[in-house]
Amino acid sequence: MAGMTELNPLSPATMECPFGFFAQLRSEPPVYVPDARFFLVSRYLDVQQVLLHPEVFLSAGSPGVRRKLAPEVLKVMSKGFRPRPSLQTTDPPIHQRYRSLFSKAFSSRRAAQLEPYIRRTANELVDTFVNDRKVDLVSQFAVPLSLTVFTSILGLPRADIATLKRWSDDAAAPLGEKITREREVECAQSELEAQQYFAAKLDERRREPRDDFLTELCTAQLGGPRPLDNGEIFYLLLQLLVAGHETSASLISSAMMLLLKHPVQMAAVSADPGLIPNFIEESLRLEPPIKAFFRVAKTDTELAGIKIPSGSRLAVLYASANRDEAHFADPERFDIYRENASDHLAFGLGIHYCLGASLARTEARIAFEVLLGRLKDIRLGAGNDFTHTPSFVFRGLKELHLEFTA
Repeated sequence: MAGMTELNPLSPATMECPFGFFAQLRSEPPVYVPDARFFLVSRYLDVQQVLLHPEVFLSAGSPGVRRKLAPEVLKVMSKGFRPRPSLQTTDPPIHQRYRSLFSKAFSSRRAAQLEPYIRRTANELVDTFVNDRKVDLVSQFAVPLSLTVFTSILGLPRADIATLKRWSDDAAAPLGEKITREREVECAQSELEAQQYFAAKLDERRREPRDDFLTELCTAQLGGPRPLDNGEIFYLLLQLLVAGHETSASLISSAMMLLLKHPVQMAAVSADPGLIPNFIEESLRLEPPIKAFFRVAKTDTELAGIKIPSGSRLAVLYASANRDEAHFADPERFDIYRENASDHLAFGLGIHYCLGASLARTEARIAFEVLLGRLKDIRLGAGNDFTHTPSFVFRGLKELHLEFTA
């Protein structure tokens, strides 16, 4: 592709608004970008091919924008747990064992059981700002809703939500962007704090078991007699914290932004809550909370006629595949009635399909039932610039200011 390799997929401008870049990519098969040192996989069928063949395209060793860790970072890390694999960074057979640990806690049945709690929490959050007639939907509703549900499942205190959010942000930053050395050290120190916090909670559960997911993890075994240690559990929980709350919070805020930018469709959804589920799917298609993730070629292979050498890294662009004109008609148009909206790849595909997809959909549906039911004449407030947290991997609004009539 002429000139494409000169473009930087990690530039601030591209990370903030990647869709024009993705549209150019889709005119070609996978493109290797020398400066980034990975292939960009942008078309729906090519992304699907990678995700459905984990025996060729591995998840182990794949997360985030690769970087060489500075000595200062390694020094901080040496004080904590040895890094361990997570659900996203394992392949069969260990992946299935890890996944089985989480399947019950994040099943569609469990999501349905949580509905009354999610609805009550959503209403409590609205109560805190409804009389102000304005709100930053991100910080005052979407983030606390998703993190409150997370703490409920794990059995953690709601009072720790702000700290958990900070740890989550610090864990996500090195995955999706090139950060300064000072910021890397800060993130490593933050992870060390989180390790100490969860280790204390896990030790507490071993002494005094409770009816929560932390206790289940303390007694879980992965196909052998030995239970998981604190380090293994921590890295599983860290992925759960980052991916779990980021997905739900970003979905709610981005979906509201899309509605407000399309007033006719906002009026339709407000008048008919039955439209909310498909509206959520269309929002996931157009503004997926996770734009991309990585895979590694196990052997020399080909993808869409392009030779992929063994060991090559591939950035699998979910956000590009979701706008592929070969699969979605008029893909740049927001359409709450789109018949194949649920074909999106926002939650991945295959063995790594997002375990929390049912919960994220449930949270988002209830969030809009509550918001549209209690707030009238919702409109964009002052101060919106619609910028996102800088990341190649994640896509979430920094803030979304709304005004409304109670």
